[in-house]
Amino acid sequence: MRFILLGGLGLLLAAPVRAQSPAPPGVLHGVVYDSLITRAPLEGAEVWIESTNRMARSDAGGRFTLDALSPGRYVLTFYHPILDSAGISVPPVTVDVGSGESTNVVLATPSPAQAHHMLCPKDPLRQTGVVLGVVHNAADGKPLSPAAVTAHWTTYDIGGPSVRSAERVVEANTDASGHVLLCGLPIDVALVIRGRTEGGSAGMLVVDLAGRAFARADLALATAPLTGDVKGVVRNRSGGLVPRATVVAVGSDASTQADEYGRFRLEGVAAGSGILEARALGYRSGRAQATVRGSSVEQVDIVVGDSVIVLDPVTVEAAYEPYLNQVGFTRRSHSAQGHFLDTADVKRSGAVRFEEVFRMVPGLLLRPNGSSLAVEVQRGQGQILNPALANYCPPSYFIDGVFYPLPPIQTPSIPLVPSEVLAIEVYSNLFSAPPQYQRRDSGCGVILVWTKRGVPKRKPAH
Repeated sequence: MRFILLGGLGLLLAAPVRAQSPAPPGVLHGVVYDSLITRAPLEGAEVWIESTNRMARSDAGGRFTLDALSPGRYVLTFYHPILDSAGISVPPVTVDVGSGESTNVVLATPSPAQAHHMLCPKDPLRQTGVVLGVVHNAADGKPLSPAAVTAHWTTYDIGGPSVRSAERVVEANTDASGHVLLCGLPIDVALVIRGRTEGGSAGMLVVDLAGRAFARADLALATAPLTGDVKGVVRNRSGGLVPRATVVAVGSDASTQADEYGRFRLEGVAAGSGILEARALGYRSGRAQATVRGSSVEQVDIVVGDSVIVLDPVTVEAAYEPYLNQVGFTRRSHSAQGHFLDTADVKRSGAVRFEEVFRMVPGLLLRPNGSSLAVEVQRGQGQILNPALANYCPPSYFIDGVFYPLPPIQTPSIPLVPSEVLAIEVYSNLFSAPPQYQRRDSGCGVILVWTKRGVPKRKPAH
């Protein structure tokens, strides 16, 4: 309201004043992106305007909208369970919204490099990575604590006459929310993540960082010794069925054989996360991850590798005695330091698989291990470099003079059949073996295998 003075009349007249109309509101459009794990738009993120109750939830494309906003400056934060599980906070983002305007903003989780720096600041980023493990109860899916979680991998030292291997382990315990952090891990090899709770069965899964600095592992464990069944189909990479494949639960004695249509049912598998392995003649072995829940049947398909070329039988002609003389077998067989088998002994054993040859060797024990047998020296001195394995005493193998380390996550088996063997030497301890085959980690005995493959080829006559 304003007043007007009329000259000479001394009158004040009130004149109406038009009220100023409010500024039109603005609209805020945005996208939430997961740079940490999925590297894709993040669904289900809650985007909040600080100091208000305004919230929007991102859709499957990571998109969100906050409308009817008065012009001004706003501070945005967002929440998602993926951040909670990683123990990572995201700094707020300030955005200006203009009158009657549509403003766009992008919100993102930290990158793997940023997360690695925050979680494991002492690790050299270019050489190591970090795995965030989330442990759940296999029965109800709830977070599980306490639990011990370990990451395993094997390093190989290639040099000299043999390949030296060493198992590496990183261990940590879960917190009250079931989360565990494993730092200092290699980013160029597959890792076996194992977990165990007191009184429950062990769980296992494979994680490959594949050059990344950060990865997440969801591990299901059982709090009691429960078992379940797994059924599925074995296929090749083209989708075709693979009949008669052998399927085993890695790290256990559970095994079965698929039918002529590649179908299988594996019973008595320990509850929790596990790895299934399928092997078939003419194919490279394949593995699949499975989560078994007690008293239930899980469906898992296993894809084996590309088929390999099976060559026609090849007859190798070679001088038998000179080769064994050359490698020292004949001379050592006259000593009392070891146990020696030749082709006649191997044939007399009636063995179908290589490990079965050792049934006739005193002091050796054969244990069932998945689809094969594990050979153990009963009188071995134990693992000198790994006291934790003192209760299990596998020997060190040399095939045609070359050290052969057993694969850490496969069913331990030597890739030989009895018909390929020329001779075998068994030494029950490190010091009875020939000096050139004495390794520091061979306290569980040494087995030398001489095969027909190692016989030198005859030079063609001129």
